[in-house]
Amino acid sequence: MRIISEIVCPGVILLGEVVMEPSRVVPYFGYLTGHGAGAVGRGELYNSNPASGDARLCGTTASLCGLEKALYEQDARAIAQAVQYDIMLHAYMLVQSGIPVLYSGDEIGQINDYSYHENPDKCEDSRYLHRGTFRWDLEANITNPETSQYQIFKALQKLETFRSSHKVFGTEADTRTIDTFDDSVLALVRRLDNEKLVALFNFSDCDKIAWIREDDGVFTDVMTGAPMEAKDVRIPAGSFYWLYRDEKL
Repeated sequence: MRIISEIVCPGVILLGEVVMEPSRVVPYFGYLTGHGAGAVGRGELYNSNPASGDARLCGTTASLCGLEKALYEQDARAIAQAVQYDIMLHAYMLVQSGIPVLYSGDEIGQINDYSYHENPDKCEDSRYLHRGTFRWDLEANITNPETSQYQIFKALQKLETFRSSHKVFGTEADTRTIDTFDDSVLALVRRLDNEKLVALFNFSDCDKIAWIREDDGVFTDVMTGAPMEAKDVRIPAGSFYWLYRDEKL
């Protein structure tokens, strides 16, 4: 998951239309196309060259995060984990400067559309895997808390609303990383005037602790509203925290 957000179109689009430095991500493509032990992603290669090993990857964010596989197997635990991965990756995208982009269907966790295989005008281009028709039948589920569509839509809505109403996300904000002493945990800090945001991301499949010590006060967890300190923060597998503080409050 970390390779998706750090190398594949960082801060712009979270989907499988990889166009950047394929040599650095190709080693992960087996996992993201359903091959190999423990693979949960369901993507397809694009412009694959077996001779050189060069390739790109296609697939919706949800399918690459394992939601397609989990839904097919009706595995409630895997569905919950895939949803969490999906939300976490979008939280990473939204914490970046600039203009965030949601690919059509990402807001409801839409999975791959394989119908392009049956279309002679499209079947040679695997990018149509994540360019399927928007699933309006699934959009109706955003009012049902038991569905993945609701969980993803509501989480992204909360993140987007918060982002749009706080200046700390502006391009003029100071940004930096903090050493977490764990390669699978990323810590980013944004600060502008009286606002500060500490964003923590656990890209591993087990709980981790971000060994940080931001000693300048109590923060608020954006997703839950709970007060938290930005010190030695335990982060569930594939999850994240946006910790916000307004020094004027």
